[in-house]
Amino acid sequence: MKKLLSLFCVFYMFSFYSQKKPKLVVGIVVDQMRYDYIYRFWDKFGNDGFKKLVEEGFFFRNTHFNYTPTFTGPGHASIYTGTTPSVHGIIANNWYDKNSKNTVYCAGDTTMATICDCKFHQTSSNNSGKMSPHRMQTTTFCDELKLFQPNAKVFGLSLKDRGAILPSGHSSDGAIWMDDKAEWISSSFYYKELPSWLTRFQTNKSPLNKTDLKWIGEGVNYNLTNLIEVNGPSVIKTTPFGNTYLKNLAIELLKNEKLGMDSITDILTLSFSSTDYIGHKYGPHSNEIIDTYIKLDKDIADFLNFIENSYGKENALVFLTADHGVVSVPNELIKRNIPAGYFDGATILTEINSHLNKKFNTDEDLALSYSNQQLFLNRKCISKFDLNLRDIQEAAANYILTKEGVMNTYTAYQLHHNEYQNG
Repeated sequence: MKKLLSLFCVFYMFSFYSQKKPKLVVGIVVDQMRYDYIYRFWDKFGNDGFKKLVEEGFFFRNTHFNYTPTFTGPGHASIYTGTTPSVHGIIANNWYDKNSKNTVYCAGDTTMATICDCKFHQTSSNNSGKMSPHRMQTTTFCDELKLFQPNAKVFGLSLKDRGAILPSGHSSDGAIWMDDKAEWISSSFYYKELPSWLTRFQTNKSPLNKTDLKWIGEGVNYNLTNLIEVNGPSVIKTTPFGNTYLKNLAIELLKNEKLGMDSITDILTLSFSSTDYIGHKYGPHSNEIIDTYIKLDKDIADFLNFIENSYGKENALVFLTADHGVVSVPNELIKRNIPAGYFDGATILTEINSHLNKKFNTDEDLALSYSNQQLFLNRKCISKFDLNLRDIQEAAANYILTKEGVMNTYTAYQLHHNEYQNG
């Protein structure tokens, strides 16, 4: 079932009528937040978080980018570049590269090294810090600021590397994210070593330092200490503590890097990822997701309170949006007699090659990869057998149409020779 992009945007302008440019801009992305959560959880929110953004700012109810697939990488890149994957180049989280014949990662960069304050990364082949924004083909608005204000400061924070790297752009002063040891790390693209304030912060403020860590809330009661012992420290990402830890890090960064303390506008991009991890693990109808948003509302309230007290309402601009939504879990829909199901893409490549080999009487695979609902054809092989590319495309598309759950298919020829303005 195809995910649809649900993107809402809330702007909180502390002083709308002020002609002064803001000293600080904070862009907040809540990973996987469906637009209807604002209404669904409204009565559970306090007055100083989401409600404050809506009631004291601008609430845009119909803002979205029209593209597919709607994943974290393309979503964050689209928000901050203002364009779609066909232009900025982040077409998925991972995708098949036709030139290298390999699957690549949207923020992956093997020329970089992991920067951390732990021996683990320095003595292993761990790739969690081998990252950069080099696959993004356009500038973000953070890059545009740095182009004309080189002394402006730009930082990106997230539990996910792509959530920190892509929004802050090519010219940012730093991007920081969490690895599978629940430690804050970065890349040699930004640093030679971690800032000393960050090392102190994660030594003293990590929630993992608590001896009896529990997730207790609305319909939720987990002993996280036990879960961490079994599954490792990264379990923290799949709880509201991940968002809270990130919020505390954001405040620490603002203090230590002195963002917004002069006449030049600075930018902090902040992406809350625990909502996505929890949404995928438990589903949008779960008690876990309800409690996560109740706790996130409190974190946002704390953060806004810090911004107001530290900078003044007239000096800061905050916006909040989402990179994508999420469908209801198909099994949940089926239980409620709503038509739903799963599409198994694991076998589709083998099936298509078998079908094409029989139809065109070849003994070599005519399709190379199936990735992100896209089929990549073996053009060298097609040329070798002197076959018509358009015929192969149509034969493959027609075969996929026979699969249950597929509503439509589009060939590359169709996309190149037609214009699609709606849907």
